[in-house]
Amino acid sequence: MPTTIELLKWSNLISSIMLILIGVTQIISLSILFSSISFTFFMSFFLPFFLILFGIMLFASGQKMEFMDNNFRFLSSLLGRGLFNIYLASLAVYQLANAASDIIGFIIGAMLFCTGGFYLILHFCGNKEELTSYKQQLG
Repeated sequence: MPTTIELLKWSNLISSIMLILIGVTQIISLSILFSSISFTFFMSFFLPFFLILFGIMLFASGQKMEFMDNNFRFLSSLLGRGLFNIYLASLAVYQLANAASDIIGFIIGAMLFCTGGFYLILHFCGNKEELTSYKQQLG
């Protein structure tokens, strides 16, 4: 039976790969170019690039890369990871709600939201000794 921290790591890994794939497929399909010129066009044009960037950041933070530790310290805390995952959930749901397959966005968004919510619960309600061990395992 996997531990809670292993489940969180796998959830972040799968979510980050899915975010990168969503961004790449949005760019490849060129659906961002066929929108009418408006605020929606602005969001549709840049959002796939941000999904790729944030997916890479989520993946790199899960792999304990030194660059992420030095430059993005908020991803090394439970509160920061929780809020970041909830933010990414909103981006994933928004991006794919405008695309052809809504259900994929909601599944990925729900996965990110649940993971982020669990991080927040651990931050606010966790035992101090357990939180110390979680933080060491998270990187």
